[in-house]
Amino acid sequence: MKNPFKSSLDSYTIPLRFTNSQHLICQLFLNGVEGCFLIDTGASNSCLDNTLTAKFSVIEEGEELPLTSAGNEKLNALGSQKSTIGIANKALASIPFMLIDMETINAALVQQGDERIDGIIGADFLRKKKASIDYDQPCLVLKENGWF
Repeated sequence: MKNPFKSSLDSYTIPLRFTNSQHLICQLFLNGVEGCFLIDTGASNSCLDNTLTAKFSVIEEGEELPLTSAGNEKLNALGSQKSTIGIANKALASIPFMLIDMETINAALVQQGDERIDGIIGADFLRKKKASIDYDQPCLVLKENGWF
């Protein structure tokens, strides 16, 4: 069976959706469980809602760290052991996530009529996969070299 995400010999294409607030979101699998993730090229690290660690089988690791959001909001975060991000039946990468309280983020999305997100895919993953965004399609294109 042909993989619907495979767009060429060396890349995968992930469909994106624009939210009402013009953010880009997609469905990905984290440790085999489907979730809704916001694509954020300005986020240094990929993040997961800290209330969803059990759902996605993510294991906390390390001590709490202070982080600052783009809006200078102070956040406390915990690191995690590496988790596998995938599409359909294809594992794309294994990276650690920062576990943060996403209630403020989700409240802002819901207030604008958008759906809640489970996490954020940041520059750590996007750089690793040599990602590019096609805003006309809209889709996220990932290069296949060096999947893990």
